[in-house]
Amino acid sequence: MSFAITPRDGGGHGHDALVLAADAGLALLRRRGLRTGPVAYERESRCVQLLVPAGSAAELPGLLEWLEWGDIELGLACQTPYSPREAALWLRPPERGREADRVDLVRLVSAAATECHRARLRRTARMPRAAQPLAFS
Repeated sequence: MSFAITPRDGGGHGHDALVLAADAGLALLRRRGLRTGPVAYERESRCVQLLVPAGSAAELPGLLEWLEWGDIELGLACQTPYSPREAALWLRPPERGREADRVDLVRLVSAAATECHRARLRRTARMPRAAQPLAFS
């Protein structure tokens, strides 16, 4: 499966967070017209975390399947619940008009999956030829 949910201990209403590798997450943030909620960067894991409405993690595996990304390894994960107090560095801080509850989850997940796939292809293209698996058609 291409999607993992990481449960976290904690209380409060919190949010869920879509977690992507930094290269994919930063490419996602450069897209014009894509509305995101608050976005944090975790230095230790080098991941971008996009806050999404609480409960979204339960919808994401089915949503990825519906968007036809279900069988592709994307490196896309979800952390639930996610508290904004956990953020190491805000790339897009919480503010009025940028609430996680206002995110179009379908568009965001579609764009995130695309950027995760593109980043994976770029990483593979940089690998030495001997390290790349053979592909047959």
